[in-house]
Amino acid sequence: MNAKAAQDALIEHLRSVAPWHVQVQFEREADGEPFVGAMSGPGYETMTGAMRDAYGVAPVVQGQGGSIPLCNVFAETFPRAEIMLLGVEEPLCLIHAPNESVDPSEIANMALVEALFLQRYAAAVTS
Repeated sequence: MNAKAAQDALIEHLRSVAPWHVQVQFEREADGEPFVGAMSGPGYETMTGAMRDAYGVAPVVQGQGGSIPLCNVFAETFPRAEIMLLGVEEPLCLIHAPNESVDPSEIANMALVEALFLQRYAAAVTS
């Protein structure tokens, strides 16, 4: 969705639900357009294969998050690049919460994913 339109909708909603005649003011600082990473290509196929081999099950694709404006700059500057964002986290880690944590096995598995990806990627793009 368009970042400015989403921001407009949020501001209008907050104004409409402000209780007890509270007056609210907003100061816009920034917005960032959403980014959608690569869903095909040699990098994507190599990465999902590395994840499958490291974890022993097929990866599940799930869209989430919002915007990392730098990714859009990269995508515009390098239109043929496959940009993938990876996080070392599992469902119970409570990412960005005050009590965030990561299971050590997740760190080990993602290190293996990255090693397998790097080992296999050159062959994937030259074949």
